[in-house]
Amino acid sequence: MKITKSVYAVSGAFYDVLGNVYAIRGDKGVALVDTGEQTAAEVIEASLAQWGMGDLPVTHVFLTHGHMDHAGSAAYFQKKGAKIIVHEKDAHFLRDGGFPEGTTPYGSDWIFPACEPDIIFREKETLEFEDFRLTAYPLPGHTDGSTFYEMEDVRERTPDGPGRTVLFTGDTFYFDRECAEDHIVLCWKGSPDYDPVKLEKSFDFAFRQFYPDVILSGHGMPLLANGHEVICAAARKFLNTYR
Repeated sequence: MKITKSVYAVSGAFYDVLGNVYAIRGDKGVALVDTGEQTAAEVIEASLAQWGMGDLPVTHVFLTHGHMDHAGSAAYFQKKGAKIIVHEKDAHFLRDGGFPEGTTPYGSDWIFPACEPDIIFREKETLEFEDFRLTAYPLPGHTDGSTFYEMEDVRERTPDGPGRTVLFTGDTFYFDRECAEDHIVLCWKGSPDYDPVKLEKSFDFAFRQFYPDVILSGHGMPLLANGHEVICAAARKFLNTYR
């Protein structure tokens, strides 16, 4: 699914695979935002080929967090030459290949091939992929290392203004008109490091900071309008639920 001139959805529920994966098409390579579960690698490669990116190497993987449905294929792409990028608080998921035994109700389904991340960030940081700049915003709560990435699609620039702003939000919340009455689904609370106090602060920051043209989350549907309004609605829903 082509979303902007440079961004494509290449795996996820619309491919019957767990965890949305997005590809950013460069001139010399491809960057992925998340990798889906371990079985997603084949789907991702087939999707890249379908969109004419089969001959481009995957050079970067930007992880929104370290759960298996978002980092499960990271080791696969690292072996093919990609640099794996993750917040330091979620790097242990990559090193351990998921949750240590006995810390999740999902057992072996949450184990995936381990790898050592190539780039680890700790605070807000701007990361580069060819002509694109992705600003990483650590926003803990769903996990300690959960991260939003904000990016301008530089291919959409015009003489009158910048390209659309794309916000990759991971699992903090997602939008799905068929899944909830208000179309907003809040993150899973089952991770051992889920922290509603941190999540409240993250939501407070998000609705003050972001005015995206496009929101691409770890599950659910791409959102191509009303980005700030949806972030505010997600923050209100969390506060009403949490309090």
